[in-house]
Amino acid sequence: MTSLEHTACEPSRADLSLIGFAGRALRLAYRAMRMRSDRAAMQAMPDHLLKDLGIARSEIDHYTSMRYASDADGMDFRNAG
Repeated sequence: MTSLEHTACEPSRADLSLIGFAGRALRLAYRAMRMRSDRAAMQAMPDHLLKDLGIARSEIDHYTSMRYASDADGMDFRNAG
């Protein structure tokens, strides 16, 4: 686990300083970039691999949304092929 991923797993503090805001913004941007990357990797997968994962092509957006995805899962779809 990288140090950036480790900081994302730590409980957030009620830090209203500029540094706290910048840290939260960076974590959110990193997570959004990861979601887009995972979504693109899953869209590139053939249907039989998605079926092995138990995901229909129409569900990719749902599983890679910011609300659903969790950093604790540790699934990396980019290496599933």
